[in-house]
Amino acid sequence: RDLSNNNLSGSIPPEVANLSKLETWHFNNNQLSGPFPNESSPLRNLQSLWMFDNYIEGLFPEFIANFTNLTDLRIYGMKLQGPIPKQFSNLINLKYLMLGDLDGANSTIDFIPDSANLSILSLRKCGIVGQFPSTPPTLPNLTYLDLRSNNLSGQLQLLLPYKSSRYLYAGDNDFSGRLPAEFVQPSLALDISYNPFINGLLPNNPTDRKLSLNYIGTAIDTSRAINSENLTLLNCLHMKECNRKYYTNAITSFAVNCGGKQTIYSDPLPITFDDDTTDLGAAGFHVNTSMQWVVSHVGSDPFRESPRFVNTSQVILGTDMPELYQTARTSRSALWYYIVGLSTGKYTVQLFFAEIVIEKPGKRLFNIDIQDRNIKTDFDITKEAGGFRRPTNITYEVTVVNSVLKIHLHWNGRGTCCIPYEGAYGPLVSAIRVFRPESPNNSPPPARPVSAPSNDDKRRGVVAGIAALCIAAAVISSSVVYLWWKWVALVKHPNA
Repeated sequence: RDLSNNNLSGSIPPEVANLSKLETWHFNNNQLSGPFPNESSPLRNLQSLWMFDNYIEGLFPEFIANFTNLTDLRIYGMKLQGPIPKQFSNLINLKYLMLGDLDGANSTIDFIPDSANLSILSLRKCGIVGQFPSTPPTLPNLTYLDLRSNNLSGQLQLLLPYKSSRYLYAGDNDFSGRLPAEFVQPSLALDISYNPFINGLLPNNPTDRKLSLNYIGTAIDTSRAINSENLTLLNCLHMKECNRKYYTNAITSFAVNCGGKQTIYSDPLPITFDDDTTDLGAAGFHVNTSMQWVVSHVGSDPFRESPRFVNTSQVILGTDMPELYQTARTSRSALWYYIVGLSTGKYTVQLFFAEIVIEKPGKRLFNIDIQDRNIKTDFDITKEAGGFRRPTNITYEVTVVNSVLKIHLHWNGRGTCCIPYEGAYGPLVSAIRVFRPESPNNSPPPARPVSAPSNDDKRRGVVAGIAALCIAAAVISSSVVYLWWKWVALVKHPNA
């Protein structure tokens, strides 16, 4: 039964126990809340269970470990608390296991089953702690492994059994030791970023020109990297004080056209938005030495090659600068922008957005942090802008004291996953501008209307709007009643 994307609310009724023959149950992307009912335990014929992007809370349902016929389990983007039951190791038929965004008690890695079936394993932000086992789970057909944002430790070489995967994300953990040469291969997208105890040299391998490798936030020596002389800015990203020898000039402004080519606006004074069209692959970063900024990215969809840039030729309404909003950089997991060499003082940060990919009923949600402080949770571009392909800007005041400004946009497991295509989710940004509030050209390019409607147009618009609202209200009311009737009928009469 597919009940996804139906705006269902309330709690899951206990009558789900009547659905003992159910094999597929997808109720993702709704507004369901409360605990996952214990009455669900008889659903042992389930093969596919999707329950992400709801408000379900409480302890992680232990009885799911009894659903041994499961081949596809996806639980993330909710309010569940760990730990993940060790009994999950009984789920040996799983092909896809995707868990994430758990609070509460920590888990250990021993819930992962030995399985020749498992090909996709995503455990992002699951509160997994401790040493990665010296004898890790046997997963010979694994193609995608995501362990990001946990507290796993141990030598990085412990992950070598999974080097044949296409994607291996181990960033934001506590792994240590040298980067094994076996990991450095063009066929593997590798993320080891933000593991400060990983060190040593990049392997002296000519194929590193084709690598999809992100090692920002590690202690790896970059002297063997291609164009290593351009990587000195990386020394500033995680230092309390950035040494002036690592950058050329002290700056007081910055602008970038995310995912687009250099763009210059001359009203009221010239503002140059830098080119940002370097493809970072499934994990990578780019250092712009001349303009003193870094962009970093990790993330890919397990089921589909994911675009890193999006663009549209359609007109962006509500602005006289449509080109700035017609391109964007995007990620399935996380984007970082670092501006290096800023003089100490107060700055205005402006972020530019327009949703140019996902239309209703789809929804893109992500979080925004500036200087490691959360400023937006579940940010919805379309909602903020008042529609699809319309611009909206966020302005935030910040004080820079260590020469570096950090902007972090990251997916939190929420929003739709597959509208209009598989992998349409995660952060998206059109442009960024940073400037001194007291500077002469301190007015950021606004998302201002192209023209104002006449009074007659306004009156006609009001009449048309009222009529449209009446029709829409009738349709929505009918749809909600029908969907609720179907839900009640389903749980009370499962064989109907």
